Amino acid sequence: MKKLKEILKKKHLLIIGKTEIERKKFISELIKVVNYQTFRFPKQMKTLDDYVDFVKKNKIYNAWSESQNINAVMEFHEDWLIDNNSLVILDEFQYMEEPWKLEIIRMFLNQIDYKKKGKDAIHLIISQENEDNLVEKLANSLFPIRENERRTKKQIIEQNLKIIDISKI
Repeated sequence: MKKLKEILKKKHLLIIGKTEIERKKFISELIKVVNYQTFRFPKQMKTLDDYVDFVKKNKIYNAWSESQNINAVMEFHEDWLIDNNSLVILDEFQYMEEPWKLEIIRMFLNQIDYKKKGKDAIHLIISQENEDNLVEKLANSLFPIRENERRTKKQIIEQNLKIIDISKI
């Protein structure tokens, strides 16, 4: 767990393998050794509305206007991600609608990729049954890269998202 704690400081984690119960238990053990405020989203979210409802309920966004529509809340939430050093858990995320799943993960990947050296960043743990070509799907989705970027989209994702297969631990 100490090694994973160090990895989580620099990368987001995708936990795969074994059963849903074993993945949940594994993540719960990891939470015990890290010192982050933790937000564990309900498992098996399916829609963006599910995600936004949890964000609103737990006030994990920085509102700079009165608007509470989905687009505004997601923008406020992205601002919150920039300023936060918390841990977000997305259990059994394979059920989320594909375009929103990729967009939500992209938001988190951007935060860790764009952070300044030595500055704290948001931390993310996703669990799902298997990798399900997630890295490839993220690379092929609308994942903007910076001008003069030398890494491929896939390299950027792999540099910021560590896949942990708990059946091999």
